[in-house]
Amino acid sequence: MASLRLARFLGRTWFRSLRQEGPPLPPGPCLVLLNHPNGLLDPLAAAALLDRRMGWLAKATLWRIAPLRPFLAAFRAIPVTRPKDGGATAAAIQQSFRKVHEVLAQGGSVALFPEGVSHTGADLAPLKTGAARIALSYPGPLSIIPAGLVYGDRTTFRHGALLRLGGPIAWEDLVARGAEPAAVGELTSRIRAALLPLTLHDSNVRCLALAQEVAWLLAEDPGSRGNLEGLRDRVRALVPRLASLSAEDLTALEARVHAAQALLRTKGLRPDQVGHPYPGAEVRRWLPGALLRLTTATLLSPAVLLAWPAYRLIGWAAGHFTDEGDQVATLKLLGGLLLFPVWAGVLAILGGLRWGWGAALVPPLALLIAGLGLPTLERSAEDIQAIRGFLRRRDPAVPALLEARQQLLEAFPELGK
Repeated sequence: MASLRLARFLGRTWFRSLRQEGPPLPPGPCLVLLNHPNGLLDPLAAAALLDRRMGWLAKATLWRIAPLRPFLAAFRAIPVTRPKDGGATAAAIQQSFRKVHEVLAQGGSVALFPEGVSHTGADLAPLKTGAARIALSYPGPLSIIPAGLVYGDRTTFRHGALLRLGGPIAWEDLVARGAEPAAVGELTSRIRAALLPLTLHDSNVRCLALAQEVAWLLAEDPGSRGNLEGLRDRVRALVPRLASLSAEDLTALEARVHAAQALLRTKGLRPDQVGHPYPGAEVRRWLPGALLRLTTATLLSPAVLLAWPAYRLIGWAAGHFTDEGDQVATLKLLGGLLLFPVWAGVLAILGGLRWGWGAALVPPLALLIAGLGLPTLERSAEDIQAIRGFLRRRDPAVPALLEARQQLLEAFPELGK
């Protein structure tokens, strides 16, 4: 259970919100198959949300990175050598399969990423056949469970993650055929079909991007940006509708959406704030808590300032050392785990040399307080945004934004339900 506790601790630290939707995992051994949009954050988010300890299939090259080895051990990672990394002999692959089968035979479950690679592509990458071959060569009962990961902003610290589980994939009709190529191909196709509706992946890149933009513009409350299940539902409903539009209509819709987005950015407003009436009773309920949070955030500001240089350095380094969007969050997480303890130690030494060793305790405690105060700091930032929305509730741009919203709802009435 140590791996579960570690995953949940790191998950709650990195993510502001973690949410699981869909049916629970069935009893007995399961093969959980996930999309792979965000590097090492994907197994972290999934492990923090799944209700049982999992084994994880991971590329063998990760064991070359010394700081990762304790985490690989804690997560019961099973190495697999990919052809692109070299050394993927038939014997090595079969050895990996045997280790997976051993976990399953003991009643355990294993998770893996059938795409075989983390990526930022709009569509699912072509699935590798390993998941199907593992299942079809396993001699006992086994549930194959698809799972989709959706992120609010995958590169940003303290955003949300959704894990949407699907029902077991039907494959009993293929069991008797074993791991013959045709059966493997058929099961791989079923896995892909089961994964797509659980994610924000689609082959129509243009319509998918526009669907996400429209879904955000139609946010109905301040929590909507964290309601990733609602976003996923809206995007899945919008993509086929947008794909049915003519090229001219799609271009016109894109122009309207982008104009509304630009106006919102200029005014510093969220979509849900446009036209909100801010009734007196609501403001009176909100005000005492907001004042308390803003006061607390002010008191936390010295601790935040101590942490800020390390935080900024981690962000700079992540952006400097990779231009792959699916790896930015991984570098930030690993950088934070390495740099913040070093930064705390440096500040402690400097404080001790300057003011005495009693002062050496202050910087680590301040950084700890800043970390514990993150939820309050985030809520106070929302309070400031709420104040901005209240002050601009009668802005001359509001009628135009409301009209744009109404036009979208009329064009896609099912989204207003």
